[in-house]
Amino acid sequence: MNGTLTEEKFNEQCKALVSFSDKIKDGWELRRDVDDIYIVKKVKIPVVFREDSDNNPDVSLNATPTKDNNSDEDSSECEMTLEDPDPCSFFPSSQLVTFEYHVVYSTSYTVPVLYFNAWFSTGKLLTVEEIWKLAPPCSDKYSYITQIDHPILARPFYELHPCRTEQLMGHLDSCQGDMYLVSWISSLGRDVGLSLDIRYAKLGA
Repeated sequence: MNGTLTEEKFNEQCKALVSFSDKIKDGWELRRDVDDIYIVKKVKIPVVFREDSDNNPDVSLNATPTKDNNSDEDSSECEMTLEDPDPCSFFPSSQLVTFEYHVVYSTSYTVPVLYFNAWFSTGKLLTVEEIWKLAPPCSDKYSYITQIDHPILARPFYELHPCRTEQLMGHLDSCQGDMYLVSWISSLGRDVGLSLDIRYAKLGA
């Protein structure tokens, strides 16, 4: 089964995803650069920082937060909270971290690629070591998550390397047709805190 996606289909599915996102107020944006389009989303997620037995900082995402539809912030930044008004109150060691995700098409690999940055409320970016610790323990995070210049913005972003995307997506029946992008984000995004509302399944109906 083919696990790649044409650029034409990528563009179509980006537009469909953003259109649906607008309907459910989920915060995805469509951006253009000359002939290229890509999609962007910002979320704020509580991240736990704790010390392990060797007194090294450990980092983990707390849980899948829920969206605050009453946020007064710009709609382009989707404020993520837990049910409590203070999303860090359940986790005293948590810090609220802003994640910005960019989904860009790779003509070399003919698949989407996820780029992201993450920073504290002070504006300080998470280090690469902290980013690695967000990844599942079983993943080959040192080669899977790398820092590289964004292919459109030409500034440093973290990248989920696309070398295994074709193989992964080729095993998913749901990657066929109009559900490729939704299936891809659902499968890879969770490694770095990005999840999709279950309502996106309607795009394949």
